[in-house]
Amino acid sequence: MNKTIFTTRLLSILLFSVLFFSFTNKKNHDSSYATTILIEQEDGSWKLQIYSALTAFEHEVHTNYGKDSYKTPEEFNNLVIRHLLKNLFININGKETVIFKNALVKLGHETLAVFDVVGIPKKIRKVLFTNSSFKDVNNNQNTLMILTNGMKKQSFILNNINQHRIKLKVSKKQFIEK
Repeated sequence: MNKTIFTTRLLSILLFSVLFFSFTNKKNHDSSYATTILIEQEDGSWKLQIYSALTAFEHEVHTNYGKDSYKTPEEFNNLVIRHLLKNLFININGKETVIFKNALVKLGHETLAVFDVVGIPKKIRKVLFTNSSFKDVNNNQNTLMILTNGMKKQSFILNNINQHRIKLKVSKKQFIEK
């Protein structure tokens, strides 16, 4: 094959790859997108993970606590945790409200907050889930996933339209919106 043709094809492939991954990776870096995952661990314990762009967390901290509300990354992390705890609510089976413990924030371009979740019963019949942590971000959209053994993997959207809240029930090994 001619060296010029090979180089042109290689550059075309590289350009296509860069463009493709730029568009598909948009949600990872766009402050209007977040992902919340409630995960059952192998030992039966639960974790809650919240991913979003650092700029989304910054926007919420600045909006709710002020731009001068922190001086160090640790102080910022504490405000992130405080804000999340104020805006998270999970109720299982209509009476059990869970508790969030051992919060951890990992700052980065895509920032991650992780909590241990205590109080989720072994048998889940229905779930009321609220995460309004990013309500001040313009056009916010938060994808919720609940990953538990034996249940179908699904995702649901929390946004301004549903007031960042969703009611789910379990039917045939999957969560269904009520």
